[in-house]
Amino acid sequence: MKTPHLILSGATVYPIIAEPIRDGAVAIGDDRILAVGRSEAVEALAGASTRVVRLPPEYAVLPAFHDSHQHLLSYVRSRTRVPLWDTTSIPALLERLRAAAERRPAGSWIVAVGHDQGRLAERRHPTLAELDAAVPAHPLLVYRACNHMALANSMALARAGVTPATPDPPGGRIERDGHGNLTGVLLEAAMSLVAGAVEAPTIDWQSGLRDAAREYHRRGIVAVGEAALGHINGVRDLEIVADAIRGGGIGLRMYVMAYGNIAAQMLEAAEAGAWREVWRDDEWLRFGAIKYFADGTLGGGTAWLTEEYGDEPGNRGFPLLAAEELDARVLRAHRAGFQVATHAIGDAAVAMALDAYERALTVLPRSDHRHRVEHVEVIHPGLPERFARLRVVAAIQSCFTFWEEGDVTRLGPELAPWGHAWGALQRAGVVLANGSDNPVLPDFAPLQGIAAAVTRMAHNGRRIAPHQAIGLMDAIRSYTWGSAYAAFAERDQGALAPGRYADIAVLGESLLDVEPERIARVPVVMTVAGGTVVYEQ
Repeated sequence: MKTPHLILSGATVYPIIAEPIRDGAVAIGDDRILAVGRSEAVEALAGASTRVVRLPPEYAVLPAFHDSHQHLLSYVRSRTRVPLWDTTSIPALLERLRAAAERRPAGSWIVAVGHDQGRLAERRHPTLAELDAAVPAHPLLVYRACNHMALANSMALARAGVTPATPDPPGGRIERDGHGNLTGVLLEAAMSLVAGAVEAPTIDWQSGLRDAAREYHRRGIVAVGEAALGHINGVRDLEIVADAIRGGGIGLRMYVMAYGNIAAQMLEAAEAGAWREVWRDDEWLRFGAIKYFADGTLGGGTAWLTEEYGDEPGNRGFPLLAAEELDARVLRAHRAGFQVATHAIGDAAVAMALDAYERALTVLPRSDHRHRVEHVEVIHPGLPERFARLRVVAAIQSCFTFWEEGDVTRLGPELAPWGHAWGALQRAGVVLANGSDNPVLPDFAPLQGIAAAVTRMAHNGRRIAPHQAIGLMDAIRSYTWGSAYAAFAERDQGALAPGRYADIAVLGESLLDVEPERIARVPVVMTVAGGTVVYEQ
């Protein structure tokens, strides 16, 4: 065995695929783990040049967190826009926009992100009149946190040429009041009508990605699933992430779910037999999934449900693709050998995604497809068992339970017990891959997601469907091994064992000894990516 360059010793070690080890240690050589065991035995491997970090016994050593579903490029872009995540009332939101307008020349665009009416005291969107009064001299576009809904003021609508007579685009809706007048609300594909007119500032993507990586490391994250590569800059997204990530450049591993033109090029290359000649994996950047969208979001009222929304009679949301179209897309990607990741939040959309997977698997059986449903925020009886039977991964975001209480409480009485039903999926034997959907939330810390999965506690102290809680070790596993499994990477990531990547998070307290309500406040004190310490408190 080679001599380790780093040993972390003395804390509780969570291998994930084995029982926690009190007074444990991990030895690291180059980018791999050399040994995991009791401190005395592992420290005996140290050489003269080994850095031995003796941790307090109350600390914990885990595999670095793997955020299975987030949007790194979108996060970089969001940091250049007006932030609204922390606004808690409509007056505060309007004042933030008004202040932003005062700093910009009249007539220039203002784009804001992070609005969520569910976290506002008024529990509603600002009206078109309120937006116009706050920002009368600038075109304004406000993205809801989910990025499936936006609000535009009158100047922005005029700049984009959107009038009451403008038809709804396929897969989107322009909201109008009872008299046919525009309300400023744009749903799904309708957002692009105004977004296409925005004069976007130039972004230094490489600098932004380096800064973003530091924020991920500060939260103990080393691996991510990029949940729609291609939705920001089209095919240029690939060049941007490749420059940043290949060879461990920013210390983040990425598994790509390709979208739009990138997905189209991947499919064409695979069908021409030139897939791996063009799309080359390395240890940091990997390809393998194609992304589709079946519906919208709960907060936007566009997630497709089998029952109407409890606070919006008559609305069940709507599918973004016809079942026949989704079937055809899934079968094509499945036939080409790809994993398929389908965004489906409402229970009707989840069922449609499972139908598409089952039909593809009937046409062409494949034992280890690991097709995924992204979000799975609402299900109904029988769906967990279908997930398990089809061996479909549930790519969940348990942090939504904490931050988006206003979304799940929109459900009517029939579906409310099935909102964020991680417990039902876990009990059925479904692999849970956890993530954050960053940047749609005020924060994307994995420990917040783990705490919410265990306690079901929302940001306002309300417990959401507590019978759907999962256990602590299951929650940790969903943010480590489960996410690695969803990316076909569980042999190298998601656990602490010899031969695996030395991707490690060190916590300031052992989660075994912390009250569940305090899990989210446990500090990350060190993060190791590929054997290199990338964050140290």
